[in-house]
Amino acid sequence: MLSYARCKSVGVQCQGENRRVASGVLEDELYAMQCEIVVEWPSLTIESVQGRMKRFTTARCPLAETAFLKAEGWKIDSAIEGKIRRQLGSEGCRHMAALMVECCRAVVRGELTRGLRDALEENPDLDRMQFMEAFFSKYPDVAPYARDLLA
Repeated sequence: MLSYARCKSVGVQCQGENRRVASGVLEDELYAMQCEIVVEWPSLTIESVQGRMKRFTTARCPLAETAFLKAEGWKIDSAIEGKIRRQLGSEGCRHMAALMVECCRAVVRGELTRGLRDALEENPDLDRMQFMEAFFSKYPDVAPYARDLLA
């Protein structure tokens, strides 16, 4: 019997008032890679990107480690996912591109969650939907990354 397992994990941490670091790992029988992006919040600007390919299938995959440096200075917005997949994934590794997209999503979701937690501590009767609508009106470019949370 054939079996296949893939593990993907992304975490976000605050480093100071305006810096968020998202670290992602993807691992299966064919691929093993890590991605770390540092994002300035609230400008949503990617300050740095580090990628590391440990296990890959093509000679093009390791090119992601340098190709993904081009994302430094990009803003996380509604177009970033396509930009990462088209520009970086095509030059390097599409799996690393998918992992980087997950890191960007995690930064946005982490900030939304952190903000909601803080707001609920101040007001336990807070209307969560109203809070989310206010968050996305403040950061309209990131709404696609948490649209499913509004459903």
